[in-house]
Amino acid sequence: MIYEISKHRFPLAVSCLCIVVGWINPCGSNYIYNNVPVGSMISSLFRTLASLFPFIWLYHSKLHFKNITELVRQVLESNPGLDIKKWDEIASVLNLSFYQRGIWNTPYFFFDGKIVEIAFKNNILGPYLEGKFNSITDTDKLQSARCYLQSVNAQFELSLKEDFPRLSSAFELPRDNHKSKLYLYPTHWISLCTFCYLQGAILFWVLTLFKKSHSSFSSVIYEQYMALMCCSCFYNTMYPQMDILQAIKFLAIITKVSPGKEPDKWDQVAKYMNQYLIEVYGSGSENIFFDGKHCLDCYSTRLEPLSVGKNTKCYGALKEIVDTVQCKVE
Repeated sequence: MIYEISKHRFPLAVSCLCIVVGWINPCGSNYIYNNVPVGSMISSLFRTLASLFPFIWLYHSKLHFKNITELVRQVLESNPGLDIKKWDEIASVLNLSFYQRGIWNTPYFFFDGKIVEIAFKNNILGPYLEGKFNSITDTDKLQSARCYLQSVNAQFELSLKEDFPRLSSAFELPRDNHKSKLYLYPTHWISLCTFCYLQGAILFWVLTLFKKSHSSFSSVIYEQYMALMCCSCFYNTMYPQMDILQAIKFLAIITKVSPGKEPDKWDQVAKYMNQYLIEVYGSGSENIFFDGKHCLDCYSTRLEPLSVGKNTKCYGALKEIVDTVQCKVE
């Protein structure tokens, strides 16, 4: 990441400019407004921006790049669907093309095929689902999005035809061995403790500000930013991490079990999903459901909103499938 940033002048120039403005601002504020504290606060903001801007720019550039014509062409030629190997091949082709044409200063625009698939969802599939494409001028984009959705629906139909794996008689839910989710997911403890520490640090720096020590303003900004990142981490680890293939498997299991609102049947869904997730991530993985209620909450939070027209970036391609599955959980 640092290597890629170092190869581009724009983010470095903006950071240097912010550093210069942050350095001269206190002097200017003192000369113009006779107000050193205000100058110190503004200076802190610019210094914080100088450190964060290159990373924000890099992230935004890779997910919302402008040269999507070649991406669409590669998707139409390869029709990768949910095949990650084909997405990796597209990533290699685009990386070489962008580097040779001078669009990107390194041959590593995309890290792997997963990043290309995410970029496709953000730039093509998302706008398609929102009805933003013109049927005349955006024919290729429409066709590539439809091909992807056909692959998703085909994978769901294939999952429905698969037989349930036999559950071991000794297979239990984590609820049977742990008193609380906090005992199963140590990341929850880490996030909670870190958040409390950061809030204490913020309180300390705020009290320092009231004592006219305005140099601590940048510390308040930094600590609050880290606290927000901590909250984001906690939210992202509330439920097992599932990519599109695993979410399809989840919906297929729900369709077969038809749990409705019955806790026992959701426990059964959780057991089947846990067995599947353990096969994917390996034994001893914490990326599993705690119990049936945890499983139902995951569906209600991440997938059910699709049935009422609320699109999500990660699972937007599953809207049609969720519409058919929704009757199984009511």
